[in-house]
Amino acid sequence: MKNLLICVDRDGTLIFDEKYHLGRIDDWKSKVKVLPTVIDGLQHLDSFENASVYVITNQPGVAIKDFPLLTLDRANEVCRYVINELERLGGRIKGYFLCPHAHPDYVKKRSKYQFDEEMVCDCDCIKPNPGMVFKALEDEGLTLKNTDVYVIGDRSSDVKTALNVNGKGILIPFEKEPGQIEKVRELNQPHIHIAKNFLDAIYFIKNTVNN
Repeated sequence: MKNLLICVDRDGTLIFDEKYHLGRIDDWKSKVKVLPTVIDGLQHLDSFENASVYVITNQPGVAIKDFPLLTLDRANEVCRYVINELERLGGRIKGYFLCPHAHPDYVKKRSKYQFDEEMVCDCDCIKPNPGMVFKALEDEGLTLKNTDVYVIGDRSSDVKTALNVNGKGILIPFEKEPGQIEKVRELNQPHIHIAKNFLDAIYFIKNTVNN
C-alpha cells in the first residue's frame, strides 16, 4: 500500500474565515472557530494506515504593512495555536507549512493596502504552486512515487495545487468564498471531488484509497 499525504487548507476549511487575516489583532484567539465535521473527519483519519496530515496555508497578510502585528512569527503562532486547538478537541494534525508571500495578482486586487515589496512574489510555495506539498513530503521522507497526495481546501487554488503534483484535489465550498465550484468544474479534470463538508471529503479519500 502506498503512503498517504493529506494536505489541508486552514482558513475556510478547518476554521471559519471572516477575511480578517487571523493574527492582525491582539485578540485573534477569540476569532478561531472550528468548522462543523472537522474533528469527526480528523478522527476518522486516525484509522488510515500510512497517512500523514499537514496544514498548508497561504498567509499573504504577513506581507501587508497595514498589519504590523501580523509578523511571520505571529503567523506561525496562529498555525500552532489552531493545530493545538484541533488536538484539544480530538483532531490530530502532524504539522503545517505556511507561505507568507503575496502574489502580484493578489496585490493588484488590494490597492487599499501597502505591501512590503520584498514579500511580493510568485514563489514556489504560494498555492497553487506545490512547494508546501513538497516540503511536507520531505518532512515525512516521502516522494511522489511512493505517495498518494490529496489536497483539501475551499478554493480552486487548493485543487490546482493537488493537480500540480498529479494528486487528487477536494473542494469544500465555503460560504465566504463564492464561485469556487464553477472555477473547479472549469478545470475539467478527473481527479477532483466536490465535497459537502470535511467529513465527506475524508469519506471520499477512504473510498478512493480502498479502490
